[in-house]
Amino acid sequence: MNDKTDIELMALTAQRNEKAFAELVSRYRERLQRLAYNLLPDRAAADDAVQETFIRLWTHARRYNPLHSVSTWLYTICCRRCYDELRRHRRLRAALPQAEPIIQADAMEAAELATLLRSIISSLPPKQRVVYQLREVEGLTAEETASATRQSLEQVKANLWAARNTVREKLKRYGIQ
Repeated sequence: MNDKTDIELMALTAQRNEKAFAELVSRYRERLQRLAYNLLPDRAAADDAVQETFIRLWTHARRYNPLHSVSTWLYTICCRRCYDELRRHRRLRAALPQAEPIIQADAMEAAELATLLRSIISSLPPKQRVVYQLREVEGLTAEETASATRQSLEQVKANLWAARNTVREKLKRYGIQ
C-alpha cells in the first residue's frame, strides 16, 4: 500500500479496504494530532478529535471528491471537530484564565522558549490559532488553509496577520525580538 497515492488509497477505502484505510491513518495521524494538540487545551479532547476524523474518513470515504487533496479534506474534518470541542468548552475555558509564565528571555532555554510559544499560541482566538497552526507549523498554503478552515482567502490572511502580531507582541514582553 505504500506505493499508492492518497487518492488511490481513498478510492480503496471507499470500497472498505481496511489496509488502504490503515495506510491513510498511518500517513496522517501525526499531522492531525499535532494540529489538534495545538488547537485544543486538553490532550484527551485532541485525541478524540483525531479519532473522530478517522471515523469520518472511514464512514464518508465515498463522499470524497478527488479534485481536492486528501490532506486538505482531512484537515477540514479535524478542524471542524476541534471547533466543535472548543464551542463545547468555551465556558470552562473562560472561567479558567491561563497565567502567562514569568521567564526572562536571556535565561530562557530552548525548552522554556518552546513552552512559552505554545502558551502564546494556545491563547489565540480559535480562528487565528488554526490558521497560524496550518500556515506556520504545517506549512499549508493560504489557499489550502482557506479550504481546510472554510474561511475566505482574505479571512485567512487577516487571521494570520493578527495571530503573528499577537505572538510578536507577547514575545516582546519577554524581551524576545
